[in-house]
Amino acid sequence: MAHRHRILVVDDDVGVRALFTDVLRRTGAKVTAAADGTDAVRRVRDGLQPCLVLADVLMPRLDGWELERELGRMAPGVPVVLMTSDRLLSIRAPALDKPVSAAEIEALAHSYCAATRGQARLGATAG
Repeated sequence: MAHRHRILVVDDDVGVRALFTDVLRRTGAKVTAAADGTDAVRRVRDGLQPCLVLADVLMPRLDGWELERELGRMAPGVPVVLMTSDRLLSIRAPALDKPVSAAEIEALAHSYCAATRGQARLGATAG
């Protein structure tokens, strides 16, 4: 099922960014990639309105937890799904363990973007 929502992929590993971008674009999503949390914050500050943010936990400059807090202030309601290849970090706070399969990436996108789409429709009809 194709959708046309914007997803922000944030990872300092260019290979992970490319893989996630490719998988998500095949579903019809529009994807913006950022190399770290600082880059992601800048993009949102510049007007990007994602329905979902997929972010690595360990990144230079601004890590995934800091990114989640900052986006919570800037864009409340935008879900941030954190991922890590360090299992100890995923015990510390909720985070998906990498590697994440293409099917899991697609399911996250459909689930979160469908929820966002439903909220937007409710808001539009309530006013």
